[in-house]
Amino acid sequence: VTGVQTCALPISAQPEGGLLERLRKQGVAKVGIANAPPFSQLRPDGTMTGVGPAVAQRVLEKLGVPRLEGAIATYGELIPGMLAGRWDFVAASMTITKERCGQVLYADPITFEGPCIITRPDLAEPRPLTIADLAKAPGPIGSLTGGAQYRELVARGVAMERISQFENEMTMIDGLLAGRVRYLYVTRIWAADIIRKRQLKLDMTFPVADALTLGASNVFRVQDADFRAAYRKEQAVVRESGELLRIANQFGFEIPQSLAGATAESQCALTTATSGRSINLLAGSGNSGTFTTRVPSP
Repeated sequence: VTGVQTCALPISAQPEGGLLERLRKQGVAKVGIANAPPFSQLRPDGTMTGVGPAVAQRVLEKLGVPRLEGAIATYGELIPGMLAGRWDFVAASMTITKERCGQVLYADPITFEGPCIITRPDLAEPRPLTIADLAKAPGPIGSLTGGAQYRELVARGVAMERISQFENEMTMIDGLLAGRVRYLYVTRIWAADIIRKRQLKLDMTFPVADALTLGASNVFRVQDADFRAAYRKEQAVVRESGELLRIANQFGFEIPQSLAGATAESQCALTTATSGRSINLLAGSGNSGTFTTRVPSP
């Protein structure tokens, strides 16, 4: 999915009226993105790719705004730039956090990321599905040197001598394939990308039911609540048709069935309730919400 570079009116020069009305008249929306594939990226020819711009383009087409123009910024600049009027909204699929929920409005989540457990099919039976399972399972666990997953394993009672630390995801996967570790505990998106590109046959469990899985979505100014409401309504149509899942899969993201109905409000409430700690995100959902998939994904 690509966007088309066009010359948008400066936001300060836009006609009076609500944001959606102005964008329809212009025929183009200016969006802030980061050069951080697969979340968002600006190509050399000025077109955009990534899950955030792809979903935004599809939703805006349904709202009568046919084109997107991208402006690159760092993640730390995206929200301040939007609030300063440098772009209409952020289409970078930003993680929903407690701090951001106090500043801006989110669309409902379009991706979910967090840690996963990876094993070789011939090495892990029964397969651990939670951190608690890992703590009881035999054999060494691979994690990034000094990373968040390493600290989480230690905090949850995994003996430090059982954890083998690796410099990056590539060497972790090589260690698993060589039998140096029995399990990996690692952020899903980066490990899944390596596994897919190398066409490896490994088992992945995501989400991990007793670890923190965060949603991400596109971002709007509080004063543009009407535009965000219209955007959110059309995004729900895209989700219900199955198109949202297809777009997410195209960029390597999984949307677990247990999290498919998550809303911006539920995710903001969750980040507030769990700030600084991990919990079972799926408690009260009626099922564990954890699925195991063989990667690469179809």
